[in-house]
Amino acid sequence: MESKNTQYMVKLKYIKPIKLPIVKEQKLVEFIPIIPLEDDKYIKGKIEGAARVFLPEFINFAKHLGFEVSGKKRITLKTDDDYAYLRLFVYAMVMQALKDNTMWGKLEDHILSMEPLALRYWASTFRNNYWEHNNRRKLLKIAKCFLDVEEI
Repeated sequence: MESKNTQYMVKLKYIKPIKLPIVKEQKLVEFIPIIPLEDDKYIKGKIEGAARVFLPEFINFAKHLGFEVSGKKRITLKTDDDYAYLRLFVYAMVMQALKDNTMWGKLEDHILSMEPLALRYWASTFRNNYWEHNNRRKLLKIAKCFLDVEEI
Protein backbone atom coordinates (compact mmCIF):
# COMPACT_ATOMS: atom_id res chain seq x y z
CA MET A 1 0.00 0.00 0.00
CA GLU A 2 1.35 3.41 -0.97
CA SER A 3 1.55 6.06 1.71
CA LYS A 4 -0.08 9.32 0.72
CA ASN A 5 1.48 12.64 1.58
CA THR A 6 -0.27 15.44 3.33
CA GLN A 7 -1.13 18.20 0.93
CA TYR A 8 -1.40 21.86 1.77
CA MET A 9 -3.87 24.47 0.60
CA VAL A 10 -3.71 28.24 0.95
CA LYS A 11 -6.95 30.15 0.33
CA LEU A 12 -6.98 33.85 -0.49
CA LYS A 13 -10.10 35.75 0.56
CA TYR A 14 -11.34 39.31 0.56
CA ILE A 15 -10.24 41.55 3.42
CA LYS A 16 -11.01 45.22 3.95
CA PRO A 17 -7.88 47.11 2.83
CA ILE A 18 -5.81 49.13 5.26
CA LYS A 19 -4.34 52.48 4.27
CA LEU A 20 -0.74 52.36 3.11
CA PRO A 21 1.55 54.97 1.56
CA ILE A 22 1.27 53.00 -1.69
CA VAL A 23 -1.84 51.33 -3.12
CA LYS A 24 -1.56 47.52 -2.92
CA GLU A 25 -4.11 44.77 -3.43
CA GLN A 26 -4.63 42.99 -0.11
CA LYS A 27 -6.04 39.55 0.70
CA LEU A 28 -6.60 37.41 3.77
CA VAL A 29 -4.82 34.05 3.47
CA GLU A 30 -5.75 30.92 5.38
CA PHE A 31 -3.35 27.99 5.64
CA ILE A 32 -5.05 24.59 5.66
CA PRO A 33 -3.47 21.10 5.66
CA ILE A 34 -5.33 18.42 3.70
CA ILE A 35 -4.98 14.99 5.29
CA PRO A 36 -5.23 11.84 3.15
CA LEU A 37 -7.61 9.06 4.16
CA GLU A 38 -8.20 5.66 2.61
CA ASP A 39 -9.64 5.20 -0.89
CA ASP A 40 -8.36 8.47 -2.40
CA LYS A 41 -10.35 10.59 0.03
CA TYR A 42 -9.05 13.66 1.82
CA ILE A 43 -10.22 15.73 4.76
CA LYS A 44 -9.47 19.39 5.47
CA GLY A 45 -7.51 20.02 8.64
CA LYS A 46 -7.90 22.89 11.07
CA ILE A 47 -6.84 26.33 9.81
CA GLU A 48 -3.26 26.80 10.99
CA GLY A 49 -3.12 30.55 10.58
CA ALA A 50 -4.51 33.59 8.83
CA ALA A 51 -2.71 36.72 7.70
CA ARG A 52 -3.10 39.85 5.60
CA VAL A 53 -0.86 39.68 2.53
CA PHE A 54 -0.09 41.99 -0.33
CA LEU A 55 -0.38 40.99 -3.98
CA PRO A 56 1.32 40.31 -6.38
CA GLU A 57 4.44 39.79 -4.21
CA PHE A 58 2.83 36.99 -2.19
CA ILE A 59 1.67 35.09 -5.31
CA ASN A 60 5.08 35.48 -6.97
CA PHE A 61 6.85 34.09 -3.89
CA ALA A 62 4.40 31.16 -3.79
CA LYS A 63 5.07 30.39 -7.47
CA HIS A 64 8.81 30.58 -6.79
CA LEU A 65 8.34 27.96 -4.04
CA GLY A 66 6.48 25.68 -6.46
CA PHE A 67 2.85 26.19 -5.47
CA GLU A 68 0.09 25.50 -8.01
CA VAL A 69 -2.05 28.61 -8.41
CA SER A 70 -5.68 28.25 -9.48
CA GLY A 71 -8.62 30.63 -9.76
CA LYS A 72 -9.02 34.27 -10.71
CA LYS A 73 -11.33 35.74 -8.07
CA ARG A 74 -11.04 32.97 -5.46
CA ILE A 75 -7.37 32.15 -5.65
CA THR A 76 -6.19 28.85 -4.18
CA LEU A 77 -2.59 27.68 -3.82
CA LYS A 78 -1.69 23.99 -3.42
CA THR A 79 1.47 21.99 -2.76
CA ASP A 80 2.63 18.75 -1.19
CA ASP A 81 6.08 20.12 -0.27
CA ASP A 82 6.28 20.52 3.52
CA TYR A 83 9.10 23.06 3.50
CA ALA A 84 7.60 25.19 0.74
CA TYR A 85 4.41 25.35 2.81
CA LEU A 86 6.31 26.31 5.98
CA ARG A 87 8.32 28.98 4.12
CA LEU A 88 5.15 30.54 2.67
CA PHE A 89 3.42 30.30 6.06
CA VAL A 90 6.19 32.14 7.91
CA TYR A 91 6.50 34.66 5.04
CA ALA A 92 2.78 35.50 5.24
CA MET A 93 2.79 35.83 9.03
CA VAL A 94 5.73 38.24 8.98
CA MET A 95 4.67 40.08 5.80
CA GLN A 96 1.60 41.45 7.58
CA ALA A 97 3.87 43.15 10.13
CA LEU A 98 5.95 44.84 7.42
CA LYS A 99 4.14 47.79 5.89
CA ASP A 100 7.26 48.91 4.00
CA ASN A 101 7.32 47.07 0.68
CA THR A 102 11.09 47.57 0.33
CA MET A 103 11.59 45.03 3.15
CA TRP A 104 9.60 42.22 1.47
CA GLY A 105 12.50 41.24 -0.81
CA LYS A 106 14.86 41.04 2.16
CA LEU A 107 12.29 38.91 4.01
CA GLU A 108 12.00 36.55 1.00
CA ASP A 109 15.77 36.09 0.85
CA HIS A 110 15.99 35.43 4.57
CA ILE A 111 13.17 32.88 4.57
CA LEU A 112 14.67 31.05 1.59
CA SER A 113 17.97 30.75 3.47
CA MET A 114 16.46 29.59 6.80
CA GLU A 115 17.42 26.20 8.20
CA PRO A 116 14.60 23.62 8.55
CA LEU A 117 14.76 23.61 12.36
CA ALA A 118 14.33 27.38 12.65
CA LEU A 119 11.62 27.30 10.01
CA ARG A 120 9.66 24.62 11.91
CA TYR A 121 10.12 26.50 15.20
CA TRP A 122 8.69 29.78 13.87
CA ALA A 123 5.86 28.06 11.97
CA SER A 124 4.80 26.10 15.06
CA THR A 125 5.02 29.25 17.20
CA PHE A 126 2.70 31.12 14.83
CA ARG A 127 0.34 28.13 14.51
CA ASN A 128 0.10 27.43 18.25
CA ASN A 129 -0.53 31.10 19.01
CA TYR A 130 -3.23 31.29 16.35
CA TRP A 131 -4.93 28.17 17.72
CA GLU A 132 -4.75 29.47 21.28
CA HIS A 133 -6.06 32.99 20.62
CA ASN A 134 -7.71 32.71 17.17
CA ASN A 135 -6.67 36.31 16.62
CA ARG A 136 -4.45 37.78 13.92
CA ARG A 137 -3.43 40.72 16.13
CA LYS A 138 -1.63 38.37 18.54
CA LEU A 139 0.36 37.07 15.58
CA LEU A 140 1.68 40.57 14.88
CA LYS A 141 3.54 40.52 18.20
CA ILE A 142 5.26 37.27 17.30
CA ALA A 143 6.03 38.60 13.81
CA LYS A 144 7.77 41.61 15.35
CA CYS A 145 9.74 39.25 17.62
CA PHE A 146 10.72 37.28 14.51
CA LEU A 147 12.02 40.47 12.89
CA ASP A 148 14.08 41.30 15.99
CA VAL A 149 15.50 37.82 16.57
CA GLU A 150 16.28 37.15 12.92
CA GLU A 151 17.68 40.70 12.53
CA ILE A 152 15.70 41.73 9.47
